[in-house]
Amino acid sequence: MLLLRLFSFATCIYFVVGFMQELTFYTEVNSGGNAFRFRTKEPDLTHYSELLRDVKSYCSIGWWLGFSSTNYTSSVTFNTGVRNGVLCGNTTLSPIMSLRYSGPLDTSTPSISIYSGVTGNNVGGVERTYTGLAATYFGFVPTGAVITGMSSWTGFENYQY
Repeated sequence: MLLLRLFSFATCIYFVVGFMQELTFYTEVNSGGNAFRFRTKEPDLTHYSELLRDVKSYCSIGWWLGFSSTNYTSSVTFNTGVRNGVLCGNTTLSPIMSLRYSGPLDTSTPSISIYSGVTGNNVGGVERTYTGLAATYFGFVPTGAVITGMSSWTGFENYQY
């Protein structure tokens, strides 16, 4: 009987393992047509602008943000939301000039990513990702943070603890 209770308890525990973030755009609805995939942060999408105009659907893993200016410095025009499974949808894109996922590519990496923020989004602007034991003086007042890899961090209001 005790073994059955222990097994029942263990089946209620949910573990989220890390995943690699990626975003695929398609030229037809319902993930059809030609596709192109991103697994890197792209501060300047000028050379992709013609392809991006033809996008009609996407599939994503992770949290991807598209910005209307280069270097993640403007308002967000594309946002997949946080997702550890595949999310697909049909859409046409507003102009996107920069694109990035939040945090590290592999979300199992223990890290903290600190953001300077932009108008309308706390995780825009400058991103600093730290995987060590400490992160001090970012060069700006942080407006957002993403913590990954089941790491634990303690934040302090002043830069000298």
